[in-house]
Amino acid sequence: MDKINTLIDEYKIELIKYHQGNLNEITNLRDLIHLSCDYLQLLRVSVRQRGFNSVSDEILFFKSLKPFVNGHLKYFSHVHSYLINRPKVSTSKQRKHIYHILDKYEETKAQEMDFVKYYRHKSTKLDQIYFVRGSNSIDLSNNINHFIDPEFSTSHDDKVAQIVAYDLLISYFQKELKNLKSKKKLPNPNPTTPLSDKPSWTASKTDLVELLYAINATGAIKNGKVDIRSQAKICESLFGIELGNYYKTYGEIKARGKNKTKFLDNLKFSLLRKMAKDDANEPISNQ
Repeated sequence: MDKINTLIDEYKIELIKYHQGNLNEITNLRDLIHLSCDYLQLLRVSVRQRGFNSVSDEILFFKSLKPFVNGHLKYFSHVHSYLINRPKVSTSKQRKHIYHILDKYEETKAQEMDFVKYYRHKSTKLDQIYFVRGSNSIDLSNNINHFIDPEFSTSHDDKVAQIVAYDLLISYFQKELKNLKSKKKLPNPNPTTPLSDKPSWTASKTDLVELLYAINATGAIKNGKVDIRSQAKICESLFGIELGNYYKTYGEIKARGKNKTKFLDNLKFSLLRKMAKDDANEPISNQ
């Protein structure tokens, strides 16, 4: 593993050098794509020549080390594709285009939610099936790399790479949205009302996201014709906060254990408790 660890360290150093430049420059991105391909090839050669000293080393490689490089390769490729195909339209339409991309990512991730939860929860009980070569558990929906190069792939290492790429892309597009927002600042509809006078949301942002998705799921606003993005904007404006990556937050809520609707359950409990208290304090009328 010494050679592999050395290659990973070298790759990280190269990433730092390139990240000092502008990621939105096509030439810089192409260099990063070539760099990632080169290091993947070096890792492939090392694995074929040296193999692994133990099953735990093999699991570490296919669960963490290879997906780190492969995930960055996917990330740079996606950003490159986005920049090449980015529509030359108004700022608002560019934002809509990005949100459409994010929605697509969310749909793709939802199809793999069981494995995403397994990975995010740092589970290990299925590692010898997912991340050891020669496993009989091949995912036929995502096994192209396994059949192309079975010596350098397992049934699930590419899925980890997709998660790595997804997290990097979410961060990238959030910055893009922030930059586009700064280019088109909307006037304050009520300039006489200072920001400090806005009602403040004192529960967590995760709680607010949970509430937003619940309202969206019930179709309580305009018969469900208001999407989650519009609802989030309303809440951000109302409470003067930034919800950040609420897509990712929603994914974390879905990945909870038994108590997925923690905030909604607390709302129901608090209301019932208040009703009971009010009933207990009501004066008995004389008949």
